[in-house]
Amino acid sequence: MRRKHKKHIIKTWILSIAALAVGIVFVSPLYLVFVNSVKTVREIYLSPLGLPVEISWNNFGRVMEKIDFGQALKNSLFFVVFGVAGLLVICSMAAYRLARHRTRVNKFVYLLLVSSILVPFQTVMIPLIKIIASIGLYNTRIGVLLAYYGYGIPFAVFLFYGFLSSIPREIEEAALIDGGSLFQVYRCIILPLLKPICVTVAVLDVLWIYNDFLLPFVLISDNELRTLPLVMYTFFTAYERPWDLAMASLTMVLTPAIIMFVILQKQITGGIVSGAVKG
Repeated sequence: MRRKHKKHIIKTWILSIAALAVGIVFVSPLYLVFVNSVKTVREIYLSPLGLPVEISWNNFGRVMEKIDFGQALKNSLFFVVFGVAGLLVICSMAAYRLARHRTRVNKFVYLLLVSSILVPFQTVMIPLIKIIASIGLYNTRIGVLLAYYGYGIPFAVFLFYGFLSSIPREIEEAALIDGGSLFQVYRCIILPLLKPICVTVAVLDVLWIYNDFLLPFVLISDNELRTLPLVMYTFFTAYERPWDLAMASLTMVLTPAIIMFVILQKQITGGIVSGAVKG
């Protein structure tokens, strides 16, 4: 018994130390961003890891003067709102169809969607640009939204499908017998039951679209359509590296996303676990 107890203590300590090390690895970049956002460029180069000797709040004011932060924020919010809303509607309906009508074709479509999650964006980037340009939607909001839909659907369908698999069929079968249509059953019965997984998918997609850099970077060249990550990229030129402004702008962009994640972390983890395990 004592040996088992000692082994359990050692195992607990090892896991705790490993978790602490992983936490430090993930938190340290955020620490560097927040600490250096209130330093001067000179102080950043002299002591990037240390606390600021004198806090320089005017970095945030200079960011607002140098870039059109308001327009970039509007663009980011546009893509977030319409991108997330479209993904929720499309993916919940698609997953409902795939989960409730498990034909060979639907099983093949589901497996195709799930397998596409493993495909990195870089491998489809060039074909995506050509397709968007060929239909005349390059450098447009609609083109970017379509790209977000195409790349965001597989993972969202995977989560919805897993959650729907845990809902008993008897609930909707009774409604169908009473004369309700398939869409009425989905809207009035299934959709309210999907609220937990909808919150999870919405938060994950908000964080993804809000912080995404690569997709808007390859599909947008107009300054009026640039999102917050693209605007931050403009600080760096071939002859200038204003790290103080870059860190201040990163802090302004990351703070809302971090607050959202902290508030809704239980819903995120709970929805992912339920969707993955039950699927």
